[in-house]
Amino acid sequence: MLAPLLRRRALTFTNTIGHWTGYEWVRNAAFGSAGFGLLFGLHYGFYRLLKYLATVELIGVLLTWKLTAMLMLMTFSMVVVSSLLTALTTLFYSYDLKFLLKAPVSLRSIFLDKSLESAFFASWMIGLILVPYVAAIMRVQHLGGAFLAAFLVAVPPFLLLSASFGIGFTLLLLYLFPSSRTRDVVWVFSSLSLTVVYGMVRFASPEKLVRPDALKLVAEYLNFLQAPTAPYLPSWWLAEALRLAAAGNWSGWAVRAAGLWGTAFVVYGLLVALAGKIYFIGYSGAQEGALRRREHGFKALPEQRLLGIGTGAALLWKERTTFFRDVKHWSQILLIIGLVFVYLFSIRRLPLDSAELRSLVSFLNVGTAGFVLSALGLRFTFPAISLEGRSWWVLRSAPIDVGGVMREKFLFSAIPILLIAVTLSLMTNWILDADRFTAWLSFGALVTVALAICSMGVGFGALFPNFQVENIHQIESSVGGFVFMAACLFYVGLTIAVLATPMQMHFAVRFGTGAWNDRLAAYSAAGWLAINVLAFTVPWRLGRAALENHE
Repeated sequence: MLAPLLRRRALTFTNTIGHWTGYEWVRNAAFGSAGFGLLFGLHYGFYRLLKYLATVELIGVLLTWKLTAMLMLMTFSMVVVSSLLTALTTLFYSYDLKFLLKAPVSLRSIFLDKSLESAFFASWMIGLILVPYVAAIMRVQHLGGAFLAAFLVAVPPFLLLSASFGIGFTLLLLYLFPSSRTRDVVWVFSSLSLTVVYGMVRFASPEKLVRPDALKLVAEYLNFLQAPTAPYLPSWWLAEALRLAAAGNWSGWAVRAAGLWGTAFVVYGLLVALAGKIYFIGYSGAQEGALRRREHGFKALPEQRLLGIGTGAALLWKERTTFFRDVKHWSQILLIIGLVFVYLFSIRRLPLDSAELRSLVSFLNVGTAGFVLSALGLRFTFPAISLEGRSWWVLRSAPIDVGGVMREKFLFSAIPILLIAVTLSLMTNWILDADRFTAWLSFGALVTVALAICSMGVGFGALFPNFQVENIHQIESSVGGFVFMAACLFYVGLTIAVLATPMQMHFAVRFGTGAWNDRLAAYSAAGWLAINVLAFTVPWRLGRAALENHE
């Protein structure tokens, strides 16, 4: 019974490719090239790191395989958490389930189809990142294609096992607590798990393993390096399989690869058998509507007063209500808090021993913090228009112009992003003890960058609206999301390049090697103003025109 469902997916894939226009072929080829470029960049970074580790006497090889085991453990954790979120959407809230459950197909076949889809989408991108790392090991240790083949044979069951744990947890959770509120628990738990994993990795200070002044400390922990890393998890089995393959011990590799495949088949088989008994119960319970409090008396007054003030306040109240109503949005505040805390912790741990170097890092913080704000804009600001979904027609039929809706989206996202930008700037300047000129310049630049990113996010979101998506990840990974991120990074890079001139003159004055040039400062100010005018106005106007003509 699974064959018709797989054939449906194959036909969908081939029909989609067959109907690509010339523009779509060029566009997808450009995106594919950009993706390969990112993978090559990762490969180069891994190669430089592993090449350095190979030069460390006595423990270089141990460090390499310890790092490999840690990377596999991190991959395992990320796939498990990712499969929690993916399975929740795919197995219980996918749009085609209402048709599949009415079709003459067994429930177990539907679960097979949807669980394999969940496992694929939860693991393919994370697993793809392992390829540049394995290629770097091959270059450093001069391994042949047999090692790559050993990796390609052993990694699929590892990813399937990782995803099966997450899918099984979601399946049991929805069975034991058959309510739509369980979905909120999963989102909060997943966000909290990612925050904890991210914080634990950073607080472990992995940079100590590659610092020359810490090598004596690493030598003292030689036994630790030789000890297994979570030996009962599939991550250690895969790491050991790769180590044995690199050493030419193919019999040992075969035993561990067979163990991965056998365990994957057993675990997934048990998962399918369990789903035959409890999947439909969890699915039925997940379709229940969430309970909402009834508001009486004075609780309704704030909304009435806001409506009396004007449409802008009413739209902000609507945005606030819908944001906190959907736990997928506000639960990720946990991730943002963890990201900010780890970012500041990383700044604190930088080995900076001079005032000038600390001031320089404070200025460069505009670029790194700008990248963080761009990522937040991609997650919260850019999808704001598209998340209106099928209710967009309600706003268009109301006596509200498109510009008012866009301004409301801008204000709602600008407040938290501006708060994060101010926090990053003030705390970084305080931690680094930057001089007054650098502190004020970086603060003003980062505040402007935050507002510009919000404006570009709303503008590009209106230029590339998609009101037919199931989840926010489809919006982020769309063509518009790529264009928005590219524009943000280009804008941040131009900002750093333009403001570098007054910073150079400032350091020249401090070192006594030059003087302040008012004309160059004026040129830099004019260039910075022009860049921001373009960033604020061009995407906004293009997006507004496109949204007004959208049907």
